[in-house]
Amino acid sequence: MAPNTALVASLSLGAAMAGGAAFAQVATSPAPVAVPEVAVTGTRPANQLQAPTGNPRLPASIQDTPQTINVVSQEVLREQTVTSLEQALRNVPGITSTIGEGNGGVTGDQFRIRGFSAQNDVLVDGLRDFGSYQRDTFNIEDVQVLKGASGFAVGTSSIGGGINAITKLPGLENRYSATATGGMGPFARFTADINQRIGETIAMRLNVMGQSSSLVDRDNMDTRRWGVAPSIAFGLGTPTTFSVDYMHYEDRRTIDSGTPILYRGLNAIGRPAPEYGVSRSNWYGIRNDRDETMVDRLTARFAHSFGNGLSITNDTRLTRVDRDTALSAVSCGTNNTSLSAYDNSCSGQFFHGLNPTLAYGGGSNAPYNQVNEAIQNLTTGTARFTTGPVRHELTAGIDIVRETVDRTAFPYSPTRPAVTLLNPYTNNDLILGTGAANNQRDTESTNLGLFLNERLWLLPTLSVYGGFRWTNYDLNYRAGAPGAAPSQDFSISNSFWDPRAGIIWEPTPNQTYYYSYSTSTTPPGTFFTTFPAAAVNFDNNLQPERNTNHEIGAKVSLLDSRLGLTAALFHAEKGNATYLDADTNEVSATGDRQRVRGVELGVTGRITPAWNINAAYTYLDSETTRSENAANRGRRVQYVPEHSASLWTTYDVAQNTPYNVTVGAGVFYRSKVFLDAANTAEAPASFSLDAMVQHKINQNLTVRVNGYNLTDRTNYEGFFGNRVTVAAGRTVLVSLAADF
Repeated sequence: MAPNTALVASLSLGAAMAGGAAFAQVATSPAPVAVPEVAVTGTRPANQLQAPTGNPRLPASIQDTPQTINVVSQEVLREQTVTSLEQALRNVPGITSTIGEGNGGVTGDQFRIRGFSAQNDVLVDGLRDFGSYQRDTFNIEDVQVLKGASGFAVGTSSIGGGINAITKLPGLENRYSATATGGMGPFARFTADINQRIGETIAMRLNVMGQSSSLVDRDNMDTRRWGVAPSIAFGLGTPTTFSVDYMHYEDRRTIDSGTPILYRGLNAIGRPAPEYGVSRSNWYGIRNDRDETMVDRLTARFAHSFGNGLSITNDTRLTRVDRDTALSAVSCGTNNTSLSAYDNSCSGQFFHGLNPTLAYGGGSNAPYNQVNEAIQNLTTGTARFTTGPVRHELTAGIDIVRETVDRTAFPYSPTRPAVTLLNPYTNNDLILGTGAANNQRDTESTNLGLFLNERLWLLPTLSVYGGFRWTNYDLNYRAGAPGAAPSQDFSISNSFWDPRAGIIWEPTPNQTYYYSYSTSTTPPGTFFTTFPAAAVNFDNNLQPERNTNHEIGAKVSLLDSRLGLTAALFHAEKGNATYLDADTNEVSATGDRQRVRGVELGVTGRITPAWNINAAYTYLDSETTRSENAANRGRRVQYVPEHSASLWTTYDVAQNTPYNVTVGAGVFYRSKVFLDAANTAEAPASFSLDAMVQHKINQNLTVRVNGYNLTDRTNYEGFFGNRVTVAAGRTVLVSLAADF
């Protein structure tokens, strides 16, 4: 791994310096260059359009980037007492979560952007955050979501876009803060954030977190987690900066496989069991069910500005994610087409007043241990220069990723007994032993990406851009019983191009209008280890999934740039899509084509100095336009809501007086989603009314009360083809924060 890193760094730095000499010869009035942000001092603007993207491949501000980017700021994270990435993304409409299934390891954060899987598309500071686990926000400054196919900016997959979390790194201002939170569940959490300047250009930062909590109205949903994240930065405020940050994070929780789908009548649309009176607090697992994760992540970041419009960054990340997981996924089966079959089905028994026995899915019979180890090196050069009257911005670089995933499964001994729909508590305290390992899955993958993009100003207010990412993807996959010849042994190699292009019109510095075309590619075998059902029907002749996005949008800042408005129309297509059968856990690669088009509207910033607002609305018109399965043609794409919206607004009352209070309210809405490609099962609409009241006791102490789901509605937040997870009931938390 080390030779690859050294080679990438030396080649990229040499190419950038050689390019810099050439640029210097033709440059006449280079535009100023901003050194990539390593430290945050003070507060970011309330209007998030003015913030940087946090991704070195996208060097401009969010306003100047021709694609929809939603931002969940540190201010919003703090006001909402957000503790997880999933909670943060409630503020971004168009994102849904899936449960995954136990056999593969696709639990943890499983997001879909505009209905398309973003399993491998979670980034931290523009680098991949490897592994599948539930992420905490204790070391996150803010969260950005790039919408639309984004092969250039994110890498392989990135069908609906990518999620980029920005870490808390050192700044030159000494700051010390701590927050203690308690409340219903019960819930207890403590965080601390210490930033210390130790030289003129050197600073250190330490973030720590501990949490013990349960979910309201959800039996056995307990979580214990803690984390520590030290970092140090050199050269702050100079042309050359270097930082190193490390995170150790442990999360031990009871895993939730969800509540089953029931079908009331012949050919009925399936709906979650609580919609028919089954207790929403029911948990259908056993005491073995767990998700225990340990994450170690080390990141080194180097940035240098050569002057004359030329800068370079080189970022390296090493990650190890060790997970021990067991999941009991229950199913009531799919709808039946004959009366006798319906009478004898799980749903039929329930609706005839009986307490049916549930089946455990085939993918949930294997507790497993999974270890992800990865290294990524990303070198990016940016040059801003002029040739005659024409201004240029050139971004180029090399991205290398090497990842191994080792997964070992164990059988239960004895096997898990059955459980009934109405009385799952008979298994809740059951502890089973496990036998010797009976399955091993190993994946080794190397991903080499070369990327280039140029933006060229035809006029001071009109520019065009074009670029690409070329990727070479190699994967080796072996699966079978330990000590025996592998039952599956694949070697996959693909090379592909992901182009992007567009035009940008900026009549004033606060107005951006654009058209963008972007693409991404998902090569076969991408999810073999985390979702081995995809390997069962693998065909080496299959073509990669190809994804395209067309978008027309506007970004406008008003009120002295305090307030930002956004609007976009888009059309996205996914070709060669895969299809999952939730009952058999078989995945088939097909020639299916899915289309999602719609509109996004947003507002962010301050209407007045005291009134802050972050709101967004998304309309998604989805359709499976081509399918080998006739039942799927013309249907809506699974997990894609037609309407979704979020609103979070706060108002400061009696600012700068002893009576100061901040009041806030939030509304989060998602219309119903279908759970399968044939649209035979659905999760109803979701609605949550939240509120916050905060009082600054003095210069250093603040007390805050948050209420969530105040109407105590039964909502569903994680989806699979035959089950969904139930969200927490009405919850109130109280926080005391100290800042010095």
